[in-house]
Amino acid sequence: MRSQMTRARVDPQNPSAWAECDHCGFWFNLRNLAFQYEWAGTHLYNTGSFRCPKCIDVPQEQLRTIILPPDPPPIYNARVPNFAYEEQTPMIAETPGTSSRAPGQPWGYGPELILCMQDGETPFLMQYRSSS
Repeated sequence: MRSQMTRARVDPQNPSAWAECDHCGFWFNLRNLAFQYEWAGTHLYNTGSFRCPKCIDVPQEQLRTIILPPDPPPIYNARVPNFAYEEQTPMIAETPGTSSRAPGQPWGYGPELILCMQDGETPFLMQYRSSS
């Protein structure tokens, strides 16, 4: 059971109500207590918790909704570089079997360099010899 500590003042000429802080449990004059607020979306909402000045928390900004600015206006008739030309030949190196193709061995025995288009089509297959 919490001890009922009081921080309220009594003034016979100007009486004031007392209330308990919902967080720490101390008694204060009602006029010294305030509601706790938290962020919810774009607005602050009242949590309904009546708190003393020491127990009031600053509303947590991480609970606030981020409002992004609008996109910039588009550029009409823009001149974009031809990136498709630079990206048309990704290279894949495959080394099936041994590391070098011996003379007289069939095609596809040694290392291969496959050049293919971005859409997956293979325009050509190049076989090369490794130095051994």
